[in-house]
Amino acid sequence: MSALKTRDIRSALLRKGFRRDNTHHEYLWLYVGGKITTVKTYLSHGRSEYGEDLLAKVKQQLGISKQQLFDLVHCRLEYTPYVVHLVKSGRINIIE
Repeated sequence: MSALKTRDIRSALLRKGFRRDNTHHEYLWLYVGGKITTVKTYLSHGRSEYGEDLLAKVKQQLGISKQQLFDLVHCRLEYTPYVVHLVKSGRINIIE
């Protein structure tokens, strides 16, 4: 079984252009060029580790594969290639 620590996921996403929206829940929204996108994920305050079931939800919300999620958290997938992937897959549009 693969698992990731919640704090590692949070830290990686914050380094990759996500910003925290602390309402009652902790949502992390991706920003590109200073603008918010529709890409977001929810992180549980009560979980110290995410197992297979929750990782599946996070990867779906982020628009990436399981391997890409692990690469994102372990700094093998950086911000720019991630954004390029989202644009190519139609998840976000970049309008200049």
